[in-house]
Amino acid sequence: MAPTQDSARTNADTSSSDRTLSNEVLEDPIFDDESIACHMSLLKLGHDRDSVFDESAYAPIISSSALAQHLILADKEAPKISQFGLLAGLNDSAQPIKMTDDSPLITRDRDPRLFFNITHPSSVFICGSQGSGKSHTLSCILESCLIPSHASKLPNPLTSVVFHYDTFVSDSVGSPCEAAFLSSHPDVEVRVLCSPTNINVIRKTYSSLNVMVKPLQLDQTDLNTKRMMDLMAIGQDDGSVPLYVHTVKRILREMRIAQQETQGCFDYRSFKDKVMDAGLTPGQMEPLKQRLDILESFMPQRQVSQVRGSKKQGHLELQGSTWDPVPRSLTIVDLSCPCISPETACALFNICLSLFLEQDMSVGRVFVLDEAHKYMNSSSEARGFTETILSAVRLQRHLGVRTIISTQEPTVSTALLNLCSVTIVHRFTSPEWLRTLQKHLAAALVSPFSPKSSARSPLENSEDTYSDPGLDSMFDKIVRLRVGEALLFAPSAVVKVSKDDEGRVGFHWLGSEFLSIKIRARLTTDGAKYTFVAKNGSGDLGHLIQDARESRKRIQVYFNIQNQFPFVVEDDIGDPRHHVQGGLLCAYRHSTRRLEV
Repeated sequence: MAPTQDSARTNADTSSSDRTLSNEVLEDPIFDDESIACHMSLLKLGHDRDSVFDESAYAPIISSSALAQHLILADKEAPKISQFGLLAGLNDSAQPIKMTDDSPLITRDRDPRLFFNITHPSSVFICGSQGSGKSHTLSCILESCLIPSHASKLPNPLTSVVFHYDTFVSDSVGSPCEAAFLSSHPDVEVRVLCSPTNINVIRKTYSSLNVMVKPLQLDQTDLNTKRMMDLMAIGQDDGSVPLYVHTVKRILREMRIAQQETQGCFDYRSFKDKVMDAGLTPGQMEPLKQRLDILESFMPQRQVSQVRGSKKQGHLELQGSTWDPVPRSLTIVDLSCPCISPETACALFNICLSLFLEQDMSVGRVFVLDEAHKYMNSSSEARGFTETILSAVRLQRHLGVRTIISTQEPTVSTALLNLCSVTIVHRFTSPEWLRTLQKHLAAALVSPFSPKSSARSPLENSEDTYSDPGLDSMFDKIVRLRVGEALLFAPSAVVKVSKDDEGRVGFHWLGSEFLSIKIRARLTTDGAKYTFVAKNGSGDLGHLIQDARESRKRIQVYFNIQNQFPFVVEDDIGDPRHHVQGGLLCAYRHSTRRLEV
């Protein structure tokens, strides 16, 4: 009995001690009613109308119903979504989420319009096969950012830069950047900066468009230690470090220390003099000289001639290209040139993007990678460019910049795909591309190759299974997309509004779902139609016109006004006429003058 009594006495003592300790703890001011009330007000647990409202203002894509409710609740003098543009509409086909409910907002929820939020920075990744509508989507977003119109609300237009590089270029002809066709709008000022080694071809390529073509010039003041390291391939980590790297790094480090003491700028003339006097061997000097020659070809020739000690300067350029932010202006950096490799293009794009981001933030900015798969490879220059883009996306709210990446292959840079707030997927037929999306998009995570309902096998009555669009796999949906249609992935998009029994408004995010959308029509000239150009085929034009008259079918005759090709013929539904006879047929994208017959 004694052990039992001792145990009971011990438990009683422990309980008494706990009560004493509990009372002492509860007497701490942190547990009084006033402190608890203060802390709960800071936590804002449960439904917080203000925080939900503020968060929805940063949605990159917002539905018409959500936008309407936002404008109703917002401050009339300072709305949180003051700039937006129509991007697309919901397709009539089955949607993965229900877009209507029984709330008083049901009428607005049936409005299919989706708007691109221009007020706050965001990043968009566009992918799909050739001819699926990528360039069209890109141009529509640029129109919304640059052009005030009936399709947008844009009191403060943005400024934009587009990076373009095309491998299809020769000494006589090239392919213009699709964004250049925004110049058909009188309020948009378009400037094309190109390689000095290809300026005549670029001028011919853009001659039918209302654009100004100038050589890309990097001013000496645009150069700094980091950019010189990038250009000299010092940052590459693929194991093939050039022999001159250590010497150049030492020179740049010494110059950097001197700049800190004098608070001066980078002096290219001093840098080159130090390199030439460094005692490098011919084997070390040759690759370094090649890079210096490339850099000097993009510098104002007066600055280069000063370095070379030339006395005859003539009418040489004094300064480099300007990057001042001007509303409604579009700068296209087109480095398509047989002398420019994709690696060199990435290195120069990297510098141009840095210069663009350094400018005054009073004007909203958007930068675009057009056809990124043509130059974003595995090179060290491309990796450096990717790192700059990633930094810009991570700091987009601080920099006030919007990012758009257009590419055929989503495999080009999965790091960019990870960070983009919006992904627009046009038609493609590669399972490998979908596997890439599956690894990086929440809505593509579960069984993208299987029907949504696993209860029925595609082999069992497959006709009935696939007659319901809701049972199609994601891959089926992508393959069956028509031109201009796409799947929209945007977890932070606000796609619906509802009210609860107490009348409180709720915003619904897209989350791990996706939407099937139809991109709106262009406001400016659509230059992305694929046409077949016939050389030396003027006799075939009459044949086609006669054929159209006999079949009572309207055709469109395009007269090319920028090169030797005499005409282009296309039918009224956009399909090329394959029976053009005589002469060489070649696919070509260009601006034309149209005559309907």
